[in-house]
Amino acid sequence: MTWIGITDHAGGRFAPTGLGRGKLMHPGKLIERGTVMIETFIAGDVRPHDLLSIAPHFPQRREIAFRAVPGGGFAFVHRQANGLSHAAVDWAADGRPHTLRLSYSWDTRLRWGRLTLEQPERTLIRSSAVQNPQPMLTEDIRSLILGKCDRRLSKEVIFAAATCGITPMGPLPSLHPCTPIATTKGYLPASEIKRGDTLITHGGKTAPVLHAVRYRVPARGSFAPVRLHAPYFGLQRDIAVAPEQRLVLRGSEVEYLFGQEAVLVPARHLVNGYAASWRPQQSVADYVQFVLPRHEVIFAAGTALESLYIGRMRRKPELLAASVLAGVPDRELPEHGAPAHQVLRSVEAITLIEQRAA
Repeated sequence: MTWIGITDHAGGRFAPTGLGRGKLMHPGKLIERGTVMIETFIAGDVRPHDLLSIAPHFPQRREIAFRAVPGGGFAFVHRQANGLSHAAVDWAADGRPHTLRLSYSWDTRLRWGRLTLEQPERTLIRSSAVQNPQPMLTEDIRSLILGKCDRRLSKEVIFAAATCGITPMGPLPSLHPCTPIATTKGYLPASEIKRGDTLITHGGKTAPVLHAVRYRVPARGSFAPVRLHAPYFGLQRDIAVAPEQRLVLRGSEVEYLFGQEAVLVPARHLVNGYAASWRPQQSVADYVQFVLPRHEVIFAAGTALESLYIGRMRRKPELLAASVLAGVPDRELPEHGAPAHQVLRSVEAITLIEQRAA
């Protein structure tokens, strides 16, 4: 995946040959296949407004707009010459604040387009077909990223990014490629582990790797790397993970506060400046994770965390085909039941960390 642009309220960076290391792209004047992704924080009730939009007039009048609409919906409009592409996706707003990810993907050669809404901390996914998708002008993508043509960028937007590829839906990998993972051959960098290797799981058991998943994402928002610092969480060295990577925490404090042997805590809830901190920002981040026969506890540099949770994706052909596991036959995928442990919310995680530090 080659990302060509990323922006937030601190500024933007646009590189048509690609951000970070990797394959160089030369999209030319038109981008016939790609994705524009927006992550936004919706605080309570939604009023109609543009999240991200431009409306250039030269050499012809055009419009690209991602809009929040009342009731929790989002709309996309792309007006160019005599063509119009548009779609809407609904989301049942409940009046509470949420982080949401909105993505428009298109492939004009296949006459295909999709507007997708995801909630990173949950499994919520909504998508809608985009009628009559049109190629994007590279100059218009540049304007969206760099703030030209009277761009509107809502204060609620966390980041926006563009790529010349189709972004997947559903679960994504969440471990830095250099993360040492416990295997039957000893600790190996996550990037070197492949299908057929065997990982050490909780209780000294083992599990084979059915699939090793790799993906590159914008290093912002719900993708921004979190650095977990040793010796906290039993770490032998610092590691970096995605904010949604969940650690498995045990101990007397867990039993006392939650009445359970163990709990799952997303890394973003652990950021406090000393046990965990946000890693210095780059444009993109690479992540790795592993599909095991069961949703397991694995070990990274001495700390316990979960393997990739895919639920019952094999029963959802459309989601599977649009995921990072696209192309994998459903017969080769396991079914993961509900997580074995309670997943802590932010306030609960803060209470647990404070109790441990006391």
